[in-house]
Amino acid sequence: MQRAARLHQAGDLPKAVQLYQAILEEQPSNFDALYGLGIARLQEGNLEESLFAVRAALRINATFADGWCVEGMLLARLNRAEEALACFNAALALKPDFAEALSRRAAALAQFDRREEALVSIDHMLKLRPEAAAAWNNRGGLLVSLERAEAALQSFEKALDLQPDFIEAQSNKAAILLQLQRFDDALHAVNAALALQPNHAVSWNTRGNILSELKRYDEAVASYDKALKLAPDLVPAADNRELALFELGRLQRCPPAYIRDLFDEFSRDYDRKMLETLDYSAHLHLQTLAYRTLPPTRTGWRILDLGSGTGLVGHAFKDFARGGRLDGVDLSPRMIEAARARAIYYDLIAGDIETILHAVGRTYDLILAADTMIYFGELATILGGVAKRLESGGFFLFAVEAKDGEGWEQTEAKRFRHSEPYLRAAAARAQLSFVESFSCILRREGSEPVKGFAVALQQRAL
Repeated sequence: MQRAARLHQAGDLPKAVQLYQAILEEQPSNFDALYGLGIARLQEGNLEESLFAVRAALRINATFADGWCVEGMLLARLNRAEEALACFNAALALKPDFAEALSRRAAALAQFDRREEALVSIDHMLKLRPEAAAAWNNRGGLLVSLERAEAALQSFEKALDLQPDFIEAQSNKAAILLQLQRFDDALHAVNAALALQPNHAVSWNTRGNILSELKRYDEAVASYDKALKLAPDLVPAADNRELALFELGRLQRCPPAYIRDLFDEFSRDYDRKMLETLDYSAHLHLQTLAYRTLPPTRTGWRILDLGSGTGLVGHAFKDFARGGRLDGVDLSPRMIEAARARAIYYDLIAGDIETILHAVGRTYDLILAADTMIYFGELATILGGVAKRLESGGFFLFAVEAKDGEGWEQTEAKRFRHSEPYLRAAAARAQLSFVESFSCILRREGSEPVKGFAVALQQRAL
């Protein structure tokens, strides 16, 4: 056993494991060998075998607080958070001032959104070990999740007082200063983080966010590019880069993240604001267009509502769908919930309409887009997808903001407007027939009417 311990301490894990196993062949209940084997297996990264050995050791000595803490840590790494929490509680029942167990218990509680309890646990730990910089950083993270930004900043600064080269704390400090809208201080903090670790992708993303708030969008894009070069799968950086390019007017559509966040925030008050405040009527114009252009059959239509929102368009066309089906697509999960509450849709799909239209799926007799096309400039991808999803002779009815002259353009309100010549040309490229259009007022913004077109296209009959 002494040889095994010496080898283990020297880092020769294979030989130490071999000796532990030899001891256990002769003495299966040897606590020290079982626990030593469990720790060695943990250090090798073999979590399941480590857990088996540590549990066997605890069956022999259930009063060993360190063992309960190690079992909890193993269970946490195996994503078994509830069992892990029970182990940390067992360790603390045996040793109430066990700093390591308090810290790990806080992390487990945070996983269950029991953040106030987690804060109590980590504060207890910090009374025992006030010099623990990592715990101060973790405390800051908890306070951020509790929306206590100023207190979080103090915790990150305490961590940095203890460990000035603590990159995560420095990066977190920059992020919370951004949240507090102290943009110049945030930029100084994130530059300090990048001085510590130039390849810290999260800090490059935060730097881009700060520069975006300062409306220095070209510099922001460069920071996001650096983040994505370092971490190509860093989704927030990719989304944020698109938003910055959108602000610069360099995209052909609104970024999906922009649309999702906009309508998630808008969802609770959407109908009242659209109908009462903005005098929105695009859904009614599509209904008028339907009566003017569709065949006389008024039921049994298979309909897809693009950008279904809360279901205003679906409600206007629910009688057309009686005996057929009415499906909806929207990028905002909260809008999907609101539309589902109307109980008029057969299926509601969460996702980006360009992606969904081009995926394998059912075809429809009628596709609708009332307040949707205004978030896209170049319409080739959407119209190509519509053409794929329309039955032979099927119709696409949509509304857009109107532009004089040719082409399309991005508006100051971060939407897009289209000219009729552009719409005709885009329809032709997608092999859709231009049936009819008429000028209309889509909504009001302030005292000004927003001019638009209601347009009917048709899939050419085979």
